Amino acid sequence: MRRALASGSRRKTVAQAALLAAQSRCLCAPALPPGVLTTHYKKRDRATDERWADVDMERFADNTDLLIVGGGPAGLAAAIRFKQLCNEQGLEHRVTVLEKAPLIGAHTLSGAVLEPRALFELFPDWEERGAPLHTPVSSDRMGYLTESSRLPLPILSGTPVDNHGNYIV
Repeated sequence: MRRALASGSRRKTVAQAALLAAQSRCLCAPALPPGVLTTHYKKRDRATDERWADVDMERFADNTDLLIVGGGPAGLAAAIRFKQLCNEQGLEHRVTVLEKAPLIGAHTLSGAVLEPRALFELFPDWEERGAPLHTPVSSDRMGYLTESSRLPLPILSGTPVDNHGNYIV
Protein backbone atom coordinates (compact mmCIF):
# COMPACT_ATOMS: atom_id res chain seq x y z
CA MET A 1 0.00 0.00 0.00
CA ARG A 2 2.78 2.38 0.91
CA ARG A 3 4.58 1.67 -2.37
CA ALA A 4 1.42 2.36 -4.36
CA LEU A 5 0.96 5.70 -2.61
CA ALA A 6 4.56 6.64 -3.28
CA SER A 7 4.33 5.85 -6.99
CA GLY A 8 0.93 7.55 -7.17
CA SER A 9 2.28 10.72 -5.57
CA ARG A 10 5.27 10.58 -7.94
CA ARG A 11 2.91 10.40 -10.91
CA LYS A 12 1.01 13.34 -9.47
CA THR A 13 4.25 15.32 -9.06
CA VAL A 14 5.28 14.62 -12.66
CA ALA A 15 1.83 15.67 -13.88
CA GLN A 16 2.04 18.88 -11.84
CA ALA A 17 5.50 19.62 -13.28
CA ALA A 18 4.20 19.11 -16.83
CA LEU A 19 1.25 21.40 -16.14
CA LEU A 20 3.57 24.04 -14.67
CA ALA A 21 5.85 23.80 -17.71
CA ALA A 22 2.86 24.23 -20.04
CA GLN A 23 1.67 27.27 -18.07
CA SER A 24 5.13 28.86 -18.15
CA ARG A 25 5.23 28.41 -21.92
CA CYS A 26 2.00 30.41 -22.09
CA LEU A 27 3.77 33.33 -20.39
CA CYS A 28 6.34 33.53 -23.20
CA ALA A 29 5.77 35.49 -26.37
CA PRO A 30 3.72 33.51 -28.88
CA ALA A 31 5.36 32.14 -32.01
CA LEU A 32 5.29 34.56 -34.94
CA PRO A 33 2.80 33.71 -37.68
CA PRO A 34 4.26 32.58 -41.02
CA GLY A 35 5.60 35.45 -43.11
CA VAL A 36 6.20 37.78 -40.14
CA LEU A 37 9.88 38.53 -39.55
CA THR A 38 11.54 39.46 -36.31
CA THR A 39 14.52 41.78 -35.93
CA HIS A 40 15.88 39.97 -32.90
CA TYR A 41 19.43 38.92 -33.71
CA LYS A 42 19.08 35.57 -31.94
CA LYS A 43 16.05 34.62 -34.06
CA ARG A 44 17.22 35.90 -37.45
CA ASP A 45 20.82 36.65 -38.41
CA ARG A 46 21.10 40.32 -39.34
CA ALA A 47 23.90 39.57 -41.79
CA THR A 48 21.38 37.78 -44.05
CA ASP A 49 18.40 40.09 -43.37
CA GLU A 50 17.97 42.64 -46.19
CA ARG A 51 16.31 45.12 -43.79
CA TRP A 52 19.69 45.64 -42.11
CA ALA A 53 21.65 46.05 -45.36
CA ASP A 54 22.08 49.86 -45.08
CA VAL A 55 22.60 49.96 -41.31
CA ASP A 56 26.16 50.45 -40.10
CA MET A 57 26.58 47.79 -37.39
CA GLU A 58 30.18 48.68 -36.54
CA ARG A 59 30.70 49.04 -32.81
CA PHE A 60 32.22 52.16 -31.31
CA ALA A 61 35.47 51.64 -29.41
CA ASP A 62 37.24 54.22 -27.28
CA ASN A 63 40.21 54.27 -24.94
CA THR A 64 39.78 55.58 -21.42
CA ASP A 65 41.66 55.40 -18.13
CA LEU A 66 38.57 55.50 -15.93
CA LEU A 67 35.07 54.51 -17.00
CA ILE A 68 32.20 55.55 -14.77
CA VAL A 69 28.81 54.01 -15.54
CA GLY A 70 26.00 56.39 -14.63
CA GLY A 71 25.86 60.16 -14.96
CA GLY A 72 23.88 60.76 -11.80
CA PRO A 73 25.12 62.68 -8.76
CA ALA A 74 27.45 59.92 -7.52
CA GLY A 75 28.94 59.20 -10.95
CA LEU A 76 29.52 62.87 -11.73
CA ALA A 77 31.01 63.52 -8.28
CA ALA A 78 33.39 60.57 -8.73
CA ALA A 79 34.49 61.81 -12.16
CA ILE A 80 34.99 65.38 -10.96
CA ARG A 81 36.93 64.35 -7.85
CA PHE A 82 39.14 61.97 -9.84
CA LYS A 83 40.04 64.74 -12.29
CA GLN A 84 40.74 67.13 -9.41
CA LEU A 85 43.11 64.60 -7.83
CA CYS A 86 44.82 64.06 -11.20
CA ASN A 87 45.31 67.82 -11.59
CA GLU A 88 46.79 68.08 -8.09
CA GLN A 89 49.27 65.29 -8.90
CA GLY A 90 50.03 66.66 -12.36
CA LEU A 91 48.66 63.52 -14.02
CA GLU A 92 46.68 63.33 -17.23
CA HIS A 93 44.03 60.62 -17.22
CA ARG A 94 41.00 60.34 -19.47
CA VAL A 95 37.68 59.91 -17.68
CA THR A 96 34.56 58.71 -19.50
CA VAL A 97 31.08 58.90 -18.00
CA LEU A 98 28.63 56.52 -19.63
CA GLU A 99 24.99 57.56 -19.26
CA LYS A 100 21.89 55.89 -20.72
CA ALA A 101 19.80 59.07 -20.62
CA PRO A 102 20.04 61.51 -23.53
CA LEU A 103 21.63 64.12 -21.23
CA ILE A 104 23.95 63.81 -18.24
CA GLY A 105 21.87 63.83 -15.07
CA ALA A 106 18.56 63.60 -16.95
CA HIS A 107 17.29 60.87 -14.62
CA THR A 108 17.81 62.85 -11.43
CA LEU A 109 14.70 64.08 -9.72
CA SER A 110 13.48 67.63 -9.97
CA GLY A 111 11.85 69.29 -7.01
CA ALA A 112 14.18 67.64 -4.55
CA VAL A 113 16.12 69.36 -1.80
CA LEU A 114 19.90 69.49 -2.26
CA GLU A 115 22.25 69.70 0.68
CA PRO A 116 25.16 71.70 -0.85
CA ARG A 117 28.02 70.33 1.31
CA ALA A 118 29.21 68.08 -1.55
CA LEU A 119 29.19 71.08 -3.91
CA PHE A 120 31.32 73.06 -1.46
CA GLU A 121 33.79 70.14 -1.27
CA LEU A 122 34.01 69.63 -5.05
CA PHE A 123 33.67 73.26 -6.14
CA PRO A 124 34.37 75.77 -3.36
CA ASP A 125 33.49 78.56 -5.83
CA TRP A 126 30.26 76.96 -7.09
CA GLU A 127 28.22 80.14 -6.55
CA GLU A 128 30.65 82.26 -8.59
CA ARG A 129 30.64 79.62 -11.34
CA GLY A 130 26.88 80.10 -11.71
CA ALA A 131 25.57 76.78 -10.41
CA PRO A 132 21.81 76.69 -11.03
CA LEU A 133 20.83 76.76 -7.36
CA HIS A 134 18.65 79.81 -7.02
CA THR A 135 16.03 78.75 -4.49
CA PRO A 136 17.21 78.33 -0.91
CA VAL A 137 14.82 76.59 1.48
CA SER A 138 12.97 79.34 3.33
CA SER A 139 10.78 77.24 5.63
CA ASP A 140 10.02 73.66 6.58
CA ARG A 141 6.79 72.00 7.60
CA MET A 142 6.23 68.38 8.46
CA GLY A 143 3.03 66.65 9.46
CA TYR A 144 1.30 63.38 10.11
CA LEU A 145 -1.64 62.91 7.75
CA THR A 146 -4.82 61.26 8.92
CA GLU A 147 -7.94 60.56 6.86
CA SER A 148 -9.33 64.01 7.55
CA SER A 149 -6.56 66.25 8.86
CA ARG A 150 -2.87 67.00 9.26
CA LEU A 151 -1.16 66.96 12.63
CA PRO A 152 1.93 69.19 12.68
CA LEU A 153 5.19 67.57 13.77
CA PRO A 154 8.22 69.44 15.10
CA ILE A 155 11.37 69.69 12.99
CA LEU A 156 14.39 69.45 15.26
CA SER A 157 17.51 71.35 14.26
CA GLY A 158 20.34 69.15 13.04
CA THR A 159 18.12 66.23 12.03
CA PRO A 160 17.89 64.97 8.42
CA VAL A 161 14.49 66.62 7.97
CA ASP A 162 15.89 70.05 8.86
CA ASN A 163 16.48 71.70 5.45
CA HIS A 164 17.92 74.99 6.71
CA GLY A 165 20.79 75.95 4.36
CA ASN A 166 19.69 73.58 1.58
CA TYR A 167 18.47 74.42 -1.92
CA ILE A 168 15.47 73.31 -3.96
CA VAL A 169 16.51 71.88 -7.35
